[in-house]
Amino acid sequence: MPSNPHFYIILNQVAGTGQAASIWPKIETQLKQKQIHYDLQLSHYAGHTTQLAFQFAKFKYTDQILLIIGGDGTLNQAINGLQNAQRGDIPIAYIPCGSGNDFARGVGISRDPLTALEQILSATMPTAIDLGYYHDTTKNDHGYFVNTVGIGFDANVVSTTNHSNHKRLLNRLHLGSLAYISSLVKVFMHQDAFEVTVTADHQNHYFKRGFLVTTTNHSYFGGGVPIMPSATVDNHQLDLIVIEKLNPFFFCYLFVMMLFGRHTRYQAVHHFEGTNLAIQTKTLEFGQMDGEELGSRTFDIHYSLKSQAFWLKKQA
Repeated sequence: MPSNPHFYIILNQVAGTGQAASIWPKIETQLKQKQIHYDLQLSHYAGHTTQLAFQFAKFKYTDQILLIIGGDGTLNQAINGLQNAQRGDIPIAYIPCGSGNDFARGVGISRDPLTALEQILSATMPTAIDLGYYHDTTKNDHGYFVNTVGIGFDANVVSTTNHSNHKRLLNRLHLGSLAYISSLVKVFMHQDAFEVTVTADHQNHYFKRGFLVTTTNHSYFGGGVPIMPSATVDNHQLDLIVIEKLNPFFFCYLFVMMLFGRHTRYQAVHHFEGTNLAIQTKTLEFGQMDGEELGSRTFDIHYSLKSQAFWLKKQA
């Protein structure tokens, strides 16, 4: 660790339905006891973390580390702020306080906030990790992602869950998974198959009955489901998975296999990997990036690989 570390902290108090706000006093106590220097900024609205991280990148002092306390969406915004400032070399640390915390699972960060803080304080140097970058030519939209970009089923589930009347209540009762499961069933009954073309290694692969199309930076999505068990943040490639529309019985069976990471061997599951991938759809489909909605639209997305310095000591 730098001899005189200084953390620039961005706290999203509403992450994890208030978990980040409730854990902050304990984190603050630990920092003060260890005489760690820090500045604190609160993220107040959607996109605010991106602005704060961008400003930090422009005026960073020596030995400063950006520390994010929030969910994967907060982390995504912070990384987009650094990358938009062309400062992927600035180390970023992360204490997960969201509802899914897939990034923490994927890179070996404890999902217990105080243990994650200990990992940060025991790190001695930054580690370079992979990021995904997407550019959608349909809307000239672009951004960086740490987890996944999904089109179709998983994105529809995200949208349905976010707009559920019961989501906030169930989250407060620590039963958020029930809202997600309810959305899974509802979306499966209404999500149609769609045409999708995947480009990998300069070859086009056409699927008439696409159902779930996910590009991932590591193993997990959906709050701990190992969508691509072999994917890691340091293998210098992105992984793309296409699952075709299935009958209800086989879908349920495949979903159970997915929970154990044993779904990739089936004929309806197609896997691609590389540093440059592309996806095209012709119909309006839901999209999501790191759990944030991209809306319902057609997509012409090109993916590439980027790098980000991370202040990380993985769990043993």
